[in-house]
Amino acid sequence: MIPAEWRERTERALAKVMQTGTVQPFESELFRKDGTRVPVLVAGALFEEGGNEGVAFALDLSEQKRAEEALRHSKNYLAEAQRLTHTGSWALDGTTREARYWSEEMFQIFGFDPQQGLPERDQWLQRIHPEDRDKVRRQASNRMFVQKVDSDVEYRIVLPDGTVKHIHGLAHPVLGPNEELIEVVGTVVDITEHKHAEEARDRLRQLEADLAHINRVSTMGEMAASLAHEIKQPISAATTNAQISLWLLERDQLAIQELREAISAVMQSVKRAADIIDHVRTLSKKGTQDRVLVDLNQVIREIEPLLEYESRPSSVAIRLNLSEHIPQVSGDRVQLQQVVMNLMLNAIEAMKDSGGELVVTSEQTDNGQVLISLSDTGVGLPDNKEDRIFEAFFSTKPQGTGMGLAISRSIVESHGGRLWAKGNPERGATFYFELPPHESEAA
Repeated sequence: MIPAEWRERTERALAKVMQTGTVQPFESELFRKDGTRVPVLVAGALFEEGGNEGVAFALDLSEQKRAEEALRHSKNYLAEAQRLTHTGSWALDGTTREARYWSEEMFQIFGFDPQQGLPERDQWLQRIHPEDRDKVRRQASNRMFVQKVDSDVEYRIVLPDGTVKHIHGLAHPVLGPNEELIEVVGTVVDITEHKHAEEARDRLRQLEADLAHINRVSTMGEMAASLAHEIKQPISAATTNAQISLWLLERDQLAIQELREAISAVMQSVKRAADIIDHVRTLSKKGTQDRVLVDLNQVIREIEPLLEYESRPSSVAIRLNLSEHIPQVSGDRVQLQQVVMNLMLNAIEAMKDSGGELVVTSEQTDNGQVLISLSDTGVGLPDNKEDRIFEAFFSTKPQGTGMGLAISRSIVESHGGRLWAKGNPERGATFYFELPPHESEAA
């Protein structure tokens, strides 16, 4: 009945029985009649020392072994889950506030050796970043042990090698029938990777904003000469009307109506120059604005005169085909102005050697989106590279930075829309971008 690998151990046990008259309990296995094995605990005694008769029993341990195996698997699963999620668990005595239990991952996170046993409270506190200790003490002493309520706190720890980790800790007090604090149980999660990812995203967003600003300023630089000409016109008109006003004042007979008209013309010219400067200053401003309601038709109409002197030397005509019934969108007005300006400048650049027409159209699609299209008769899109034109640093222009279209797509997508381009059947290309309408208007 005894499997071969257990026989030697059983024989040694029986030899001791003959010497002592008792059977020291030991574990073994036996064969059942059907050939299956059963784990057993064997124990018993002889009636007299050295006698040949006695009593013994074999206790079936099958259920106990299955329970132990299930518990072992459960512990292994829990340990693996904690390792994968960087989560440690712990328990503190409600009276002494010393540690009762630390999981394996808890030791790993805080850099303690489990072979040395549970760390004392002061040893654990020494691992907390000096700038965060007071905060953790307040949470531990006040919320957990005084108020006896749950605690939720983020803090940093510093390991002996100088490594800094970011920790998110949760704790829950366990109370007795008389509301006495029995123990505090909790978890800690190592959120260092999450914090680093957040910092990286913040740096990326800042870099994107800086690149957008650089691109915007670069765009304005290309327009500087034509804008200077446009600003010069109202200034020259203001100067002329101011001279007329002086001449009218020097006459023997004062012509009030003529003087009023001349001064009014001065004011109108100055206001036009100021408006041009305000538009340029807004477009070159760094950073983003709060989301506001934006009329894309108005944005296009504001950009069109600024590009007049950019398009005129290239014999490019700009035609606006704007639907008066498109809804407003919610967005950053300066960024949306930048998208329109980038796309219109690119279209003008594509036609600078041959001339042509740029048609800017606005409409509302069947699914309610606001669609803006800019169609030119220029050189068209590069062969087999239609998808690459929106990649950062890809440019078909010798002096291009390759950032304009990449930034424009990023801006449009950040507003919940999309930007794409298609080659025209005969000549040129059309760029499209669509944005969702403001919710109240969409409703």
